[in-house]
Amino acid sequence: MINNQKRKLLFIINPVAGNGKTIEILPTIKDKMKAVTSQIEYHIHVSKCIGDITDTVKTHYDEGFNEFIAVGGDGSLSEMINGFDFPCSRIPTIGMLPMGTGNDFTKNMHDNKDFDLIFEAIIGNHKKLIDVGRVNKFNFINVCSFGIDGPIIEDMVKYKKMLPGQASYLFSTLKAGITFKSKFVKVVADAQVYEGKMILIAVGNGKYFGGGMNICPEADLSDGLLEVCLVRNVSKLKFMKEISKIYSGRLKELEEVIYLKAKNISIEVEGSSYLINADGNLMGNTPADLSLCPNGVYYFTNG
Repeated sequence: MINNQKRKLLFIINPVAGNGKTIEILPTIKDKMKAVTSQIEYHIHVSKCIGDITDTVKTHYDEGFNEFIAVGGDGSLSEMINGFDFPCSRIPTIGMLPMGTGNDFTKNMHDNKDFDLIFEAIIGNHKKLIDVGRVNKFNFINVCSFGIDGPIIEDMVKYKKMLPGQASYLFSTLKAGITFKSKFVKVVADAQVYEGKMILIAVGNGKYFGGGMNICPEADLSDGLLEVCLVRNVSKLKFMKEISKIYSGRLKELEEVIYLKAKNISIEVEGSSYLINADGNLMGNTPADLSLCPNGVYYFTNG
């Protein structure tokens, strides 16, 4: 039996992403979609404030929409993924027109910034199943981290008005490398227990964060596992000297670094807490429980 029901697709534009340039893509969206309106019912929504993307996705999913495109950056995609309650009654499909400053998630998809190829995937319904992570009550699709990254995010908000995205992150990272004091942490990854002073714990569904830092080089969006990077206490001098290894995915060369994979992770900081950075958003403090929803969403890609 042939299903002639139209696909229902929603483009959600974040008007502040990419220094306000996202609105400029409106004519391109309309031009690309005009030839397929007989097969795809599409709508465009311009986000009004923080949290609006999440609420809009919830509303439209309940109304029968099953395909959602974030027009913006990693923050827009993060808000979008939190519009779903995993595991969903029907698996949604998401995609992204990357117009943010970091666009870290798209680097997992062969750094696809060619809009023609992205629209080919959307219109042709080319997609792959990927996993979705969860930390406490918040969904994440890329990387969740703890430790030095919290103060970095806080500082980056202040510095990004003066420095472009990646430069502000690097400057904030160097500053934190000098001033941050590590704390005693207990990490339980499935049946494995790790304890000690740690400067950073990164849990990756995807590989990249911080504007191109390859923190979890063996992470795979479709393997049903999270990659965990544990960085034990390291001297400030060594931190400054070796920071470039984060970008090249060679952090494992340091003796202070441990990599492992797990499905469920818990993190506790003795007598204190670390901020939780989920996909670039600060989402409270530890303790934290992390898990994975395998095959949680489809993602539009030709890769």
